[in-house]
Amino acid sequence: MSELNNSSRGNSLIANELFLVFLGGGIGSLLRYAIGSGLELSLGSTLAGMLSLFFVNVAGAFFLGIVSFHPFFASENRKSFWGSGFAGGFTTMSGVALFVYQQGSVAITSVMFALGFFAFAAGVALGKKKAGLNEPG
Repeated sequence: MSELNNSSRGNSLIANELFLVFLGGGIGSLLRYAIGSGLELSLGSTLAGMLSLFFVNVAGAFFLGIVSFHPFFASENRKSFWGSGFAGGFTTMSGVALFVYQQGSVAITSVMFALGFFAFAAGVALGKKKAGLNEPG
């Protein structure tokens, strides 16, 4: 009987994590859509597409770096919601693939990836600083 209770408790934890990823992903996707729509209304569709792609992917990489080390995000539930869910829904690899296919601009895409890596590293540094991992001693 104890095995059955452990199994159902484990399934409950998995269902909870899946729900958190789903919820975070939905919110991240809606925010990405709102940013793209807002830029499109103010700048026009051609420029807005590229700028929103840059912004969401670089900002998302920075945010994921913070989530990786900041003590606020230490619990599995927070990592599931904010990391896998929100950041996963907010950023878009499929958007990058579509942009490269339509525009053929490997150079712009390379800059976006490079900035994304730097942004992630900056987020990691900030998260580690808040966690006290960079202090000497």
